[in-house]
Amino acid sequence: MGERKIHYTTCISCHGGCGVKVTTEDGAIVHIEGNPDSLTRGTMCAKGLSAIQHIDNPYRVKYPIKRTGPKGSGQWQRISWDEALDTIEEKMKDAIKNFGAHTIAISQGTGRGYNRYTHRLARSIGTANVITPGYVCHSPRLGLYGLVTGYGRLYCDYHGWGGEFPKTQIMWAKQLEISSADSEMCNWFIQSLDYCKNLIIIDPRQTAYASRATLHLQPRPGTDSALALAMMNVIINEGLWDKEFVEKWTFGFEELKERVMPMTPERASEITWVPKEKIIQAARMFAIDTPGCIQVGSSLERQANCGHTLRAITCLMGLCGNIERPGSMISWVLPETGLIEDFFLELPLTDEMKSHIIGIDKYKMGAARTCNPDTMVKAILSGEAPIKVWFSVGGQQIVHMANTTEVVKAIEKVEFMVHCEQLMGPMAQAADIVLPSAHWLEMDDVYDMHPRFMIEAHNKVVEPPGEAKSNIWIFNEIGKRIAPQHWFKDVEECLSYQVKKGENMDWKKFSKNLVSGCWGKDQVYYKYKTDYWKKGGGFPTATGKFEFVSKRLEELGYDPLPQYREPGESPISTPDLYKEYPVIMTSGYRQPFYFLGQYRNIPWLRSFMEYPTAQIHPNTAKKYGIKDGDWIWIESPRGKIRQKCRVFPGILEGVLMATANCFYPEESPTTYHGVFISNPNVLTSNDHLDPMYGSPDLTCLLCKIYPCTEDDLQENVFKTEEYGTVQQLGGGRTALTEKD
Repeated sequence: MGERKIHYTTCISCHGGCGVKVTTEDGAIVHIEGNPDSLTRGTMCAKGLSAIQHIDNPYRVKYPIKRTGPKGSGQWQRISWDEALDTIEEKMKDAIKNFGAHTIAISQGTGRGYNRYTHRLARSIGTANVITPGYVCHSPRLGLYGLVTGYGRLYCDYHGWGGEFPKTQIMWAKQLEISSADSEMCNWFIQSLDYCKNLIIIDPRQTAYASRATLHLQPRPGTDSALALAMMNVIINEGLWDKEFVEKWTFGFEELKERVMPMTPERASEITWVPKEKIIQAARMFAIDTPGCIQVGSSLERQANCGHTLRAITCLMGLCGNIERPGSMISWVLPETGLIEDFFLELPLTDEMKSHIIGIDKYKMGAARTCNPDTMVKAILSGEAPIKVWFSVGGQQIVHMANTTEVVKAIEKVEFMVHCEQLMGPMAQAADIVLPSAHWLEMDDVYDMHPRFMIEAHNKVVEPPGEAKSNIWIFNEIGKRIAPQHWFKDVEECLSYQVKKGENMDWKKFSKNLVSGCWGKDQVYYKYKTDYWKKGGGFPTATGKFEFVSKRLEELGYDPLPQYREPGESPISTPDLYKEYPVIMTSGYRQPFYFLGQYRNIPWLRSFMEYPTAQIHPNTAKKYGIKDGDWIWIESPRGKIRQKCRVFPGILEGVLMATANCFYPEESPTTYHGVFISNPNVLTSNDHLDPMYGSPDLTCLLCKIYPCTEDDLQENVFKTEEYGTVQQLGGGRTALTEKD
């Protein structure tokens, strides 16, 4: 046995921030487990535990490579870092000089720390055309929470630190225990259920915890705001609201009362398909058995009425006084390092940058500091807003954006694209240059947990293979070439700068602490009753109150009160289309072993679900001649895909829940790794967008379903040979690892 060492770090396989204990032997990882002394108390999911297969993977990009054939041809040549960076510098400077910095787009995958580097790079070079998944995940709720309360960070207080646990909990379109990236919260949530009187699940499908729920409401996808308005209708009509909180600390109650009156439980039942008795029961539970909290899922942000849906749910929280009291919805006190996002916020958006944000004229909330991705796609295709350079890190926009066909056409039209990645996938195949990114076990970083109440050190455990570099190093090197005044000598200086607000803090000291932040004893409840936000008390809003009526929305020309808007495609808004496409599809089906479009390259994780699965009710299956385990066609006006059917009695009749964000790593690069075969976003529309945030209907659209024939199944995706093979160049060398 060689020399063994124990290392402690933080997992960022998702943004859950699980503490990790890693054993190495002679510099190689031999064992991974959860750190029992961390906030997540030793728990880890399959994604983090499979990290060894991620590091040692045949799809791993180890060297900078440039495309030598057409996009999607899979023809690559290894180049040096100097050549790669020189080319990127040349292309960016040329775009800035001749067309303007706004013709450079910077995109990223889901959070996990590098979002602050993405934004800093963009702002430092003079563009605000940043593409993030935030407009369909997390950003709308932060923005709408901010409109109502003045601050955007509201989280369920599962911890009991203030002396109370939530008595009534609502899981609204969320599976915190299964598919959430918020692993820290999951642990505390499970603990809090010991003190919970009412657990209410709101989801079209029976989730894992629905079996132990007090009440399970199954609304038609896309109708959630009607449900929230109806619950407020019941609470107001029965006099169940928190009178002290509403009278002293809210603005616009009478207007809200008038707005919700037409949305009776009877009317909401017709819209949502939820029995009126259940609507009434849920409203009474949440209003009477307080404190309570509402855990919101990203499915509510993946629809074209997300703004008003989240407004309505937030108003429901405030109506019952479930704001800033122990066991309700609270904002965490920042750790001593401060708001880590100051790293990019300290570079302000100039009026010039704002004027060129794609979509800002339409989506004044969602495109206030980043572009609207779906609008960008259409603008590229029309030539209205040409993008000369697209710099991408980690994300799979080809996979997760609406209307895959248009997304691919737009990306292919971009003159020069760079993609930073660990494993080859659809976005890498569309790039002109691919830069090899280090895995989370191969890099140092500051991990911000969104941030909630803690910031963690992310410590390197092993060296990356080949010439792979951390994304921080990549951002810093490009930043130094384009805008050196805003970047740093090296990665260590960059990290020390981010934790500088901590007392006598630098990276080396911080990295040894593992965790820096506020714990329960440091939390402040009832902040609006103190000088925390405003001298003399109050919320940090224009009125100093919790705003049922949003003054800011009114200023921007939007309805200042929450409302119900029917989905762009539905039995009600498009009845003729519904006759042809009589099934409502939602693509919110996630699994704990995948994270959005990631990890389908990992053999162990892939073995849990080799092929994507679509769930339908037994009666729906019988109606369309489908049996459990059949491959089925799912078709919309935009195209058709195939998934395996699972007949499941726990899903609402007439609804299909498809596995989201699918591609096949083993498929040919000429097909962008089979992105058109099973990905539900082939079916989704980028025509119907939320007026505030520009979010598309990804979880509520119309489709039809029918069994695949034997002839349909003869295409190569269903005859894949050994999983994990990559294109060989002869002599066992791969295009991604060795020079020609």
